[in-house]
Amino acid sequence: MEEPENGIHPANLPAVMELIRDLAVDPSHAPGDTNPFRQIIINTHAPGVVQLCDPADLLLADLTPQRTPDGQAVRALALLPFRDSWRADDTSRSFGEADVIAYLAPPSGAQLRLPLDIAG
Repeated sequence: MEEPENGIHPANLPAVMELIRDLAVDPSHAPGDTNPFRQIIINTHAPGVVQLCDPADLLLADLTPQRTPDGQAVRALALLPFRDSWRADDTSRSFGEADVIAYLAPPSGAQLRLPLDIAG
């Protein structure tokens, strides 16, 4: 699902994300007739969508240097799991909150900011 937040008022993002979660298999129950095995994959550039996801469900797209079989250096897309999630292991790269703070924070030069006492 390509950028499900497009055309959606920000106040409706929680409902959209809940609908998307409802389409996927409930991992707390075995797949079956009432819990069909479905995986929903979305991509987004919206911090609000990322903030509404369980971190364990996130994969961060990252370009990483690789070597081809003939030794040529190339950059390849890697999908990094959230650190300490069920997808991460000790042998692969992962990402943590510190890696996305700049992405989730207001941009440099933001003209409007929520006062901290009302910002959730």
